[in-house]
Amino acid sequence: MEFKAEDVKKLREITGAGFADCRSALTEAKSFDEAKKILEEKGQKRAEKVKGQERDTTQGAVVSYIHHGSNVGVLVEMNCSTDFVARNEDFRTLGREIAIQIAGYNPKYISFTDIPENIVNTAKSELESAADVKKKPVAVRAKIVEGRLQKMFAPEVLMLQPWVKDETKTIGALIDDLIRKTGENIVVRRFSRYEIGKYEDSANQQ
Repeated sequence: MEFKAEDVKKLREITGAGFADCRSALTEAKSFDEAKKILEEKGQKRAEKVKGQERDTTQGAVVSYIHHGSNVGVLVEMNCSTDFVARNEDFRTLGREIAIQIAGYNPKYISFTDIPENIVNTAKSELESAADVKKKPVAVRAKIVEGRLQKMFAPEVLMLQPWVKDETKTIGALIDDLIRKTGENIVVRRFSRYEIGKYEDSANQQ
């Protein structure tokens, strides 16, 4: 597609991708939205590659947030691989955004794998026995059930929740954006949410 310098700038602001990657995506795509999608897919692949490297994530920070009115407070431990990233302002900002998310959305788990197996298995059995699932070819039933499980538990799982400031993006995707930018794996290790009269702690206590 034909594009202007303003298009490159706008795409960089939206995706956080580099100048060369934005030009390449705009050249390859037929529309601005397609270019954005190309960059998002490339960014996701890079993030998955970084997470798959299994580098130690022993650096990081504990981030706090107290909600207006002081009736809800959150502590989040964010981990990364180097002290350089741990001291980065983007890392601290991400931690604060996640703390705000936890304060507002009150998740029970960090990731889908943190949900107790018996709870997942019970829900899975119910979904597998659903009439509309049984009508589908056997080869695709597992994929359908997995998708519905993810949707069912999304409100309770931090990584699957829509970001409070942009519901088109999940918290997992928000973290992946910074993983791509820094080249380091970033994880939410644990969190505690305090509410007047209540106390809840994250399931993941690694």
